[in-house]
Amino acid sequence: MSEKTLIILIFSILGIGILSVFFVAVPWTRNFVIPHWKEMILDDGIIILAIALFVYGAYVNTKMN
Repeated sequence: MSEKTLIILIFSILGIGILSVFFVAVPWTRNFVIPHWKEMILDDGIIILAIALFVYGAYVNTKMN
């Protein structure tokens, strides 16, 4: 793996981590008592699944090269 690919991968994972904190953890702690908790769990699950698929895709891409 080249250094350029490694740097891009590291910054991508850091960016995903920051976005996941903003979109998942912060709203969950601020709206702890919400009436529509089932919808919130579903939305968070979709976001976490998308993040996991991106990380897995980046991992597979680095193994192929």
